[in-house]
Amino acid sequence: MTGRERLLCALRRQEPDRVPTLEWVLNPDVTEAITGTRSQLEFARQMGVDGISVSLTEKKTVVDSKHYRDEWGVLRISYDEYPTPVEYPIKDEEDFKKLEIPDPDAEYRFDAIRRAMDESEGEIAIVARVKDVFSQPRDLMGFENFLMSFYLQPELASMLMEMCVEYSTRIACNLKELGVEIVVLGDDIANNTGLLLSPKMYREQVLPHFRRLVQNIKKTGLFVIKHSDGDLRAVVDDLVDTGIDCLDPIDPLGNMSMSYMKQNYGDRIALKGNVDCVKTLVDKSVEDVRRETALCMLEGSVGGGHIISSSNSIHRGINPVNYKAFLDAIKEFGNYPLDIGQLKAIAGIE
Repeated sequence: MTGRERLLCALRRQEPDRVPTLEWVLNPDVTEAITGTRSQLEFARQMGVDGISVSLTEKKTVVDSKHYRDEWGVLRISYDEYPTPVEYPIKDEEDFKKLEIPDPDAEYRFDAIRRAMDESEGEIAIVARVKDVFSQPRDLMGFENFLMSFYLQPELASMLMEMCVEYSTRIACNLKELGVEIVVLGDDIANNTGLLLSPKMYREQVLPHFRRLVQNIKKTGLFVIKHSDGDLRAVVDDLVDTGIDCLDPIDPLGNMSMSYMKQNYGDRIALKGNVDCVKTLVDKSVEDVRRETALCMLEGSVGGGHIISSSNSIHRGINPVNYKAFLDAIKEFGNYPLDIGQLKAIAGIE
């Protein structure tokens, strides 16, 4: 099977020929240390990674050597691995009314995705990164201001989220026309201790917009992966009920259990994750990597419907030796039908 076929099979909650793998970020320093290439796509070809994620193309206005302003008017630090917003265009409803919404139909917006699809030749899945109803308002208002708006300016929060439903729905329609098959909706709605707002508030104020966005995208025929780090246990049922095809990353540091998720939700959604990228892939031994990879397969891969990956991304702190060991382990003992006895032996389970 091709990498694209493996991922699509897993998203249908079936068994491909091998447990597929996919990361949201492949840091070029890490990929170069392993294969000599800084290209995501070339690295995926050489190492058997089944898909890559690609962001929409945005025009940037350079402000100075450290900052740029994106098309939404958000000032960002340009040298971060994740360009951090530091100045926000919206403080109240008047600012929202003046907001110049970027054109979701602009041809250049899909340049990177179109190029990746052409170069992948259908062999490697191209997953498009699309912002959901939480992440774009967060950037437009700033995290603290957006969270406070649920209390102080609920109408503004609702208008921003509904704008995101309409914008990202249009983006999804364009992606479908280009031949994209999978989108990932981000970003985080929780940290390691729980949701960033109360479960009741999430259900009442955020979930209706998120559900509408998921359903709109599903109507186009695209697969939808929802990404959020952290402890999602309070709203897992709600997220699954929106119609998502996959949840990521089943964060071990957020008290999320892959075995519990597989047992209770594996008949409704696929799962992605979750070898620890804070310790295991950073500074533990190769044997630790192999053990955790085998355990993750035991908990998530049996019966299919699992995309094995790090617990977030292959960031610049990842040890290249450990990430290569993880990828080698998938090829060694990730083939279906899985050898349960072998996995238990490697994981140290009697």
